[in-house]
Amino acid sequence: MREMFNHSGLATRRNALTRLGRLAVGLGGIAALPACTSVLTQENATSHAALRPSDVAPLDFDPDAGLAAINATRRKFFLQPFAADPRLQLAAQNHADLMARTGQFGHEFGPDTKFPVRMADVGFQGSAGENLGVGYGSIEDAIQGWLDSPKHREILLRRKYDLAGIAYAFNRSGKHPRRTHFWVLEVGQNPPPGMRLGPYVRRI
Repeated sequence: MREMFNHSGLATRRNALTRLGRLAVGLGGIAALPACTSVLTQENATSHAALRPSDVAPLDFDPDAGLAAINATRRKFFLQPFAADPRLQLAAQNHADLMARTGQFGHEFGPDTKFPVRMADVGFQGSAGENLGVGYGSIEDAIQGWLDSPKHREILLRRKYDLAGIAYAFNRSGKHPRRTHFWVLEVGQNPPPGMRLGPYVRRI
């Protein structure tokens, strides 16, 4: 889980790394694994990796429908819905596509994948969080996986966040065949008006 906050005039960085949630093993394969990240830009991730069936195929995913499903979940907890944010949507799709191209799974696996860098690349300067998932066969399954993991649940249901982008990509890399469907949820909040922006990053 990663979190980045912008504090007035300060640029402070702390790094602490937590493995991506827990790995649950069931009959015949691997079940679910969450990971997360957050900043005044990033937070959280979940993964479900199972043996790849020979007939697995890309999903027909509509981001608008995905966001509607996420907002329906938030409403159950009496939280405001997320508004679609094109910057967070672009960040989510960029990272999902990168994982699909490389077969890699995680918030950061190279200099260009640092969460603050990814947020800056799309022009987002507020507080934000990120949930990842892999292997879930639907947005509903991905949401449930995040709800079942305390850190991911915290990001999904963070009261202060009011913006989001949700993306999907299919692993076409030929690597790590058990990693099939990649999911990325970016959530965030714009900085207060007049706030001097200096990134502060916390990883949990």
